[in-house]
Amino acid sequence: MCRLLGAVFTETGSIEHHLLNSECSLFTQAFKGGQSDGWGIGFYCEGSNPIVFKSDKPVYEDREEFEKAAKAAKGRIIVAHVRKASNPRGLTREMLISLENSQPFNYSKYVLVHNGTINIPDEVSRRLGPYASLIKGRNDSEVYFYLLLSLIEKEGDVVTAFRKVEQTLMEIFAEEKVSRFEKPFTSLNTIFSDGSRLYAFARYLYNPGPSMCYGDTPVYEMCFKHNTDHLVVASEKTVRGLWVPLKNNNLLVCWADEGELRYRVLDFNV
Repeated sequence: MCRLLGAVFTETGSIEHHLLNSECSLFTQAFKGGQSDGWGIGFYCEGSNPIVFKSDKPVYEDREEFEKAAKAAKGRIIVAHVRKASNPRGLTREMLISLENSQPFNYSKYVLVHNGTINIPDEVSRRLGPYASLIKGRNDSEVYFYLLLSLIEKEGDVVTAFRKVEQTLMEIFAEEKVSRFEKPFTSLNTIFSDGSRLYAFARYLYNPGPSMCYGDTPVYEMCFKHNTDHLVVASEKTVRGLWVPLKNNNLLVCWADEGELRYRVLDFNV
């Protein structure tokens, strides 16, 4: 199970505190949860495409580089990830761990971090058309990234793509008559950006227990907190206080507009 963090600012900002220094920082979460399979930070500085720092090392054994990246990551949109590798193909660890398999994944103006397992990566890859050639690693989350991009191209809208991604996976699962898994995925929990807006999607099919740091929320339930100039969304809260839960099958959309922070939560259950 991976851990995710993202933020939107009305002006250039930093999430160094949430990454490193808070009581339940992303670094602390990785240490507590054994997210030992790589880390990454992506941010939009100048220009439309994200800058990405990644490592295939456990973040708690790579603290100096993680600190450098956390301090350098300043922008209006920032995402971060610590990885605990999923392995639906049954690959060796040597095949799973590499820079190509670490998150965030980025292509053109898009960046994504994901927590969960896509159980049918090969079946999905066969349906991606030209996007299949962009896959660099063996991470099932990378397949999910390009599936989402293909749906954005097809639908012309990010929100509609998120609405349709589960249905698409279910259809592929049924058409391919997959029998080795009960479902095509475990969780689609995602933080995603196109450079102008940040999207956080909470979607999971089961919940294995309480959150790691405080133990007061389901482990797959995401949350966010905001004030007048920024919003932070995470797999679980990094500090105590008032966080708004992002319930199952909800999509958070947030952006800055002329110095004003704006957001909305869409409930895909209705």
